[in-house]
Amino acid sequence: MKLNAEQEAAFNRIVKRYYGNILKFCSYALGGDRSAAEDCTQDIFLVLYERMAALRDYDTIGGWLYKTAGNISKQYAASRRREREKFAAPSTGFPAVEGGELPLDSIAAENNIKSEEERIAEERTIARAAAAIGKRLKPKDEQILELAFRQKRPLKEVAARLNITLSAAKSRASRLWQKISGLARELLAD
Repeated sequence: MKLNAEQEAAFNRIVKRYYGNILKFCSYALGGDRSAAEDCTQDIFLVLYERMAALRDYDTIGGWLYKTAGNISKQYAASRRREREKFAAPSTGFPAVEGGELPLDSIAAENNIKSEEERIAEERTIARAAAAIGKRLKPKDEQILELAFRQKRPLKEVAARLNITLSAAKSRASRLWQKISGLARELLAD
């Protein structure tokens, strides 16, 4: 899309006026990740450029920019979370829990693990412990472990396969994860 001279001048004025503040906004929204904030900010101004012809009042564009920044930074944060889950899930064999937090993240936080390397090492140790623990589980727990955690099946499918309600599948998966986490902590303490 090609802007006319007036739109191009208005776009350049908006970028000069808001770029720094939008970058700060995105940086804060993305937990201080400067690189992601810069990418996010570029995307916001790309959206602005693409919509310049449809926008009328360039002098009051700030609100629109911040709303767009909020939406795009949320998308970036969600994308980063998904990437992190992909990275962590294969090494552990366990999927993320509701709310986007990996179960192992909460264990690492409880153990005050600071660096990424230590966290990854902890996850691998817990995954090995979970494999050993799997041998000591009841048959119904083994089914949940296999379907929900190893095969990463949706809980709705797990419920259907086990002929239980979705609520029961969620409860069993949650209790199983707590059980495995507790047993893993015990093994790590030894």
